[in-house]
Amino acid sequence: MNPVPAEREPEVPAVAEVVLHGELDIATLDHAMHRVEEAERDRPRLLVVDLSQLEFVDSSGVRLVLLAQERARAEGRRVAVRLGTGSALRVFQALGLVEKLDVLPPPPVGETAPGART
Repeated sequence: MNPVPAEREPEVPAVAEVVLHGELDIATLDHAMHRVEEAERDRPRLLVVDLSQLEFVDSSGVRLVLLAQERARAEGRRVAVRLGTGSALRVFQALGLVEKLDVLPPPPVGETAPGART
């Protein structure tokens, strides 16, 4: 009698990154949410939401990040955000959120972080 091989659990990725471009506002929030939720399906230990490439961001970007953070905490995962130096940084600074979030520096010019979905 041959033993039945044990099923291997799928490997959990260490990091997934979603890089958003253009504008993030109420009109584009659903699309951005879909992209983040798609990255969350693999249950990465760390999800990086990169807002540094956005030309414009409003409170919709804040909502996106805070909801992702809430889901991650409930599942024992982490969320970090890249804000860059533009409008995303200004919005998060104005709301006093920079000190309350895991904020990463932007990747070097011309480089994309491993696992990034642009």
